[in-house]
Amino acid sequence: MASTLSICSNCESLNKIDLEKAKLSKPVCGKCGCEIPLKGAVTEVNEKNFWRIIKKADKPVIIDFWASWCGPCKIYGPIFQEASLKTDKAVFLKINTEDNPELSQRLGIRGIPATLVFDQGKEIRRQAGALPLEGVLSLI
Repeated sequence: MASTLSICSNCESLNKIDLEKAKLSKPVCGKCGCEIPLKGAVTEVNEKNFWRIIKKADKPVIIDFWASWCGPCKIYGPIFQEASLKTDKAVFLKINTEDNPELSQRLGIRGIPATLVFDQGKEIRRQAGALPLEGVLSLI
């Protein structure tokens, strides 16, 4: 089963989402029943929820650090989203650096977009700048 992890924006429950079912109908939280917004198979998270998913994931987690004012980030976002639909071998997350400056600083994000890969709770790869689709998939 191809799945991802996501956080409910209403009750903050951690949800495992079947991606095949999510293609047919919008996923809902198993606890409160609210819709879980996904862009492809990408979940936008805050610092608290980022760490929850990193600790719980049983496969690599790929994170796109971005900001709304960043031109390259706007170009990279749809590529990152497309990559999330091409593989079930990773969990895809987005972190808005404007909304989460402490996390960005703690992880040493100095430029955006930046793509980090965590596996078993530890950072294993990092790539600065926008990547082509194949580049994102090669990080797994």
